[in-house]
Amino acid sequence: MRPSAKICGAKKRLGRVALLYLGRALLLVGLALVPGGCRHDKPRPNILIITVDTLRADRVGCYGYGGGLTPNVDQLAKDAIVFERGVAQVPLTLPSHTAIFTGTYPFHNGVQDFTAQPLSDRFRTLAESLKDHGYATGAVVSTFVLDRSWGLARGFESYDDAFAGQEFLQKNIALVERRAEDSVNHAVSWLESHHNQPFFLWLHLYDPHSPYNPPEPFRTRYAKQLYDGEIAYADSQLGRLFSWLKESPNGLYDNTLIIFLSDHGESLGEHREKEHGFFVYDSTVRVPLLLKPPKNAGLVAQRVADAVETIQVGPTVLDLAGVEDPIQKQFQTGSLVPLFNGKPHAPQRPAYSETFYPLNSFGWSPLRSVQTARYQYIEAPIQELYDHRADLAENNNLAAKDAAVAASLRTQLSQLLADYPAAATSSGTNVSPEILEKLRSLGYVAYRAPSAANSKLADPKDKLSVFQDILRATDLIQLGNFAEARSVLSSLQRKEPQLYLIPFLLGEAASHEAQWKEAEKNFGRAAALNPGFEQARMGLARALGLQGKIAQAKDLLGTLLTTNPQNFRAWFLLSQIEAPTDLKSSREALDKVLAIQPNFALAYRDRGLLSVSEQTYASGAEDLSRAVELGLHDVVTYNSLGICYSRMNRLEDSVENYRRAIAADPNFAQAHLNLGFAYERMNQLDLKKKEYAEACRLDRRICPLVAGR
Repeated sequence: MRPSAKICGAKKRLGRVALLYLGRALLLVGLALVPGGCRHDKPRPNILIITVDTLRADRVGCYGYGGGLTPNVDQLAKDAIVFERGVAQVPLTLPSHTAIFTGTYPFHNGVQDFTAQPLSDRFRTLAESLKDHGYATGAVVSTFVLDRSWGLARGFESYDDAFAGQEFLQKNIALVERRAEDSVNHAVSWLESHHNQPFFLWLHLYDPHSPYNPPEPFRTRYAKQLYDGEIAYADSQLGRLFSWLKESPNGLYDNTLIIFLSDHGESLGEHREKEHGFFVYDSTVRVPLLLKPPKNAGLVAQRVADAVETIQVGPTVLDLAGVEDPIQKQFQTGSLVPLFNGKPHAPQRPAYSETFYPLNSFGWSPLRSVQTARYQYIEAPIQELYDHRADLAENNNLAAKDAAVAASLRTQLSQLLADYPAAATSSGTNVSPEILEKLRSLGYVAYRAPSAANSKLADPKDKLSVFQDILRATDLIQLGNFAEARSVLSSLQRKEPQLYLIPFLLGEAASHEAQWKEAEKNFGRAAALNPGFEQARMGLARALGLQGKIAQAKDLLGTLLTTNPQNFRAWFLLSQIEAPTDLKSSREALDKVLAIQPNFALAYRDRGLLSVSEQTYASGAEDLSRAVELGLHDVVTYNSLGICYSRMNRLEDSVENYRRAIAADPNFAQAHLNLGFAYERMNQLDLKKKEYAEACRLDRRICPLVAGR
């Protein structure tokens, strides 16, 4: 259980009314007697944290880039403390943000990559701390990778992770995102409702993340460098936000602590890595980090050369806000304030980074690093040392030549790891006996490649070609080139028979082509190689369900939900498997989905469809309308909503939705037929005949139904 916070926000100050009647002197004495709490010598600042996903520091003008991509961020830098070497603790979106908002290292909090379980509730978040101290708390995130089911929503009174429902029909769920323009609009809307009280807002923009697809005019302007175009577009939208803050009558810009940073960078082919997550070179772990203090803080704009960690954001925020909270016992690093307040301070500890992606997804060695303003040391089977002053691109490994420097940094890395215990379980490695037994009962032998305790794991540098082939196969599947994807994966499987991602991707390819028996075989093998990989077990359950093996599919999902009851994707899959035979259980599963993720449009649609089948049209209309509000604009949703309104005698509303269904798919005969029925009830005979004729043309089976009408 987490310790309770000392409450010093206006909403929760104990005895406030009584103390007011005892006079000013007693009030001051009473507040002085409260242990800990807040230090309010000055008004509390508003707090705005902006994270721009996948943004390299060297693409930002104030870090020396001459391409002119970030004029608005560069203008912010003129009022800010600029940390010249901000270092992300892990080059992956969810783990990096988890580290930032808990102030803990990934190896300690257990969220190390995208195979992790959600953040344990034994970790307190920055939002929880600020909320308990009277701040209004809101977040606007731009990727489904950060949706609330992963635990980062704790403490936010508003967590805006509502993505257009249509995105879920068109994309892999991990690629669902929202453009910067929409997210900035949502952020401004939230600020307009909360600017009269101290606020904490986290705004996350995802645009520079692959695939790169900036809107016009940025797509044309940066046609040869689409990554740069995404950055320029995101900066243009931040310019709108900064202008709004500056023009606010409340002086929000001056009174707000603004922290701007990225969660990680992007390799762009450096060290032969295309994107991020596999290595920990500067291209992916060095990030921009700017701190614009509130005007009354008495701090001046300056540059700080030390290597600093992004997990220092939390301690710095509470320091500048004058807040004392139990989370400070959780923090594993100190505030950045001593580096820029002009007072003497101890030397900055080397900045830490890690990636367990090679280990958890491939069975190869993890990578850890520490770096100072000058050097980066990477702990790997073949250790690496780079001098940033002489070798910005990190091409010249000095580990052998400067062995003393390497040894010193290695010792500091070892000390850091010794100071903070690792998570009790590592992602993907601790599997319950129930899961193993269920896999065995389905005919799959759960195992891992044998590995002695002192065996040497492969160096990711030596496995890069395998990694690149995995990415290539993934891209081919997304493009619909399943035959070539299978060819690439089959060749890989001969070289890497224990690599669970290979059968998983073969299962994905088979699923896209509705080859469910083949999908079952490959998802089963992937789950056997790595029983902790939830996506493989979900793929297996889906393949079983679509072959009519309902009991096996439900049992498998049951073991998965026992392990992770917050996995709303598994609840959603369970609802789909239950729907043909058990409407009550399907509805209960959908209720679970929406309790965990109340912005999931597909769940509202499916619950609405259940209501239509049960002829409870008012509740069906409510759920289907909510799905439309959340951006789901498919023919089934509109047609079903039209049916609900027709049965409720709201004929004009039913006509409107049938028309929308036809606009979504002009060849959907059922919508034309239903529209004709509505026109008949409204006595609009010419329109009725037109729609009946079109329905008959599209589907000859309808002709007898409308003959003579």
